Amino acid sequence: METKIGAVVAFVLAMAVHGFGQIVSYEGDSFPEEEGWERRLRPHPPERWLEDGWLVFECQVWDPEYCQGEDEFYRWDLVEFAGAQRFMLQWSAITDAPRSEIVEVAPVSCVASGYRGIHFHTTVAKDQVRFLDTVLDPHWVELDPGVHVFHLDLFGEHWYEWSIDGEVRVAERPEKQYPTADSFIIWGVRAACVDSVSAFDFVRFGIPDEPKIDCDAVRSLKARCREGRGRDGRIVAKVRSRLEEGTELNLTNNGDHRPLVIDPRGRAKARYKHQDSGGHTILLLNCPAISQEITCGP
Repeated sequence: METKIGAVVAFVLAMAVHGFGQIVSYEGDSFPEEEGWERRLRPHPPERWLEDGWLVFECQVWDPEYCQGEDEFYRWDLVEFAGAQRFMLQWSAITDAPRSEIVEVAPVSCVASGYRGIHFHTTVAKDQVRFLDTVLDPHWVELDPGVHVFHLDLFGEHWYEWSIDGEVRVAERPEKQYPTADSFIIWGVRAACVDSVSAFDFVRFGIPDEPKIDCDAVRSLKARCREGRGRDGRIVAKVRSRLEEGTELNLTNNGDHRPLVIDPRGRAKARYKHQDSGGHTILLLNCPAISQEITCGP
């Protein structure tokens, strides 16, 4: 089994430059603290082991009356990524613990957090997940038992999307820029009222390697919602630019993505059918400062 060297990971991270792909990746081949993660000291750590590229934990309850159990967490500070206009966090896990544990922030969690009041908090049980971007607005999603991949895409202060197994479940404007100099990633496991076995396949974060677009060459993004056949809401979005023919863009409509390819006149168009009434954010993910808010329906 190949063991990664934490010093190499730290060196690569220090060389990260905003605007270029840079991912820090934990793949379950060694214990996280051997790869640069800070292992948080806890009074009752669970048994853990490595198995076929997975980091496995067996967490037991040590005080059932007060729902207190073993826990283990790992942290990485994001000061090197402060101010990044593009950032991602992706991780995969499985657990056998029931959904009743979620209210106790157990059994599995992964959080992009900080000290300035913004955080993206995911807590996973066997058949349900809770996502929090604010304490007052939780998002609950039913899961089939098994392995799942969770992904958080951040576009500076302009936009974020949270997805499960490639399907966008939450797409909104964040309260503020993330990450900042005080931001960090923390992930791990905990038993509250029920013993559990959980495992992580991987945890990855950083700046993805994506084609860079000259956003100053985008002259306009215009979208409108109109009524189609059968009073079906339809959105048409148009881009005008000075970009080269063949330039590829990615448009989102509340998390529904459409690829765009610039034509010889510097233009591109996307159509959305079967649109719900209410507000829609139409935004260029390549240039997230370029967006338009529209409303469909009465």
